[in-house]
Amino acid sequence: MNKSLHKLIEFQELTPETFVLHFDRAGFQFTPGQYVVLRNPESGEGREYSIYSSDKEDRLSFLIRKVEDGEFSRYLRHLKVGSDIQIEGPRGFFVLDEQVISGHPTLFIATGTGISPFRSFVRSYPSLNYRLLHGVHFSDEAYARDAFKPYRYCLCTSREESEDYFGRVTFYLKENPVEKDTICYLCGNSNMIEEVTDLLEKYGVSAENIRSEVFF
Repeated sequence: MNKSLHKLIEFQELTPETFVLHFDRAGFQFTPGQYVVLRNPESGEGREYSIYSSDKEDRLSFLIRKVEDGEFSRYLRHLKVGSDIQIEGPRGFFVLDEQVISGHPTLFIATGTGISPFRSFVRSYPSLNYRLLHGVHFSDEAYARDAFKPYRYCLCTSREESEDYFGRVTFYLKENPVEKDTICYLCGNSNMIEEVTDLLEKYGVSAENIRSEVFF
């Protein structure tokens, strides 16, 4: 397993609970959609995070949510610019196939920080033919919204009315059927993935056209 040290070059706060860490890339190679293990180089403690940056950027970026009682996210929250972290990977198979890269109609569905691989996708492949649903509690959690074309993006807020859609992504899908030949990528909590998969299958989307990555 590849392991390398990378220096923190920028800390970007998005909300009181979420932030982006930008590390020097130092030649690290990955396919958009993959994840890594970030490790404390001293203690060896680590956690998995999807890569937030594109494969064309000269830095590696990760969207982090501070988890209550989560020691590792608290450690990341207090990393100082100039600090080193160990990156292990890349790992995972949540990547786009040639059909999607070539423009096949694609639906992206994310909850919370599950938006990370989708930002990497659209920044790496600007001509994708996608529609994206991002499920969050409040509109200030619209992480990375500026990475997506406005007419392809819909924010689904479950706890406050927003300009896009008030309700969960599952409610949106019940009101907006999906064409059965759509290729679908789901990333977020396991409950969303299970419910959305059931809905998509009812619309006739085949199991091989539903790809998922669970965020815990």
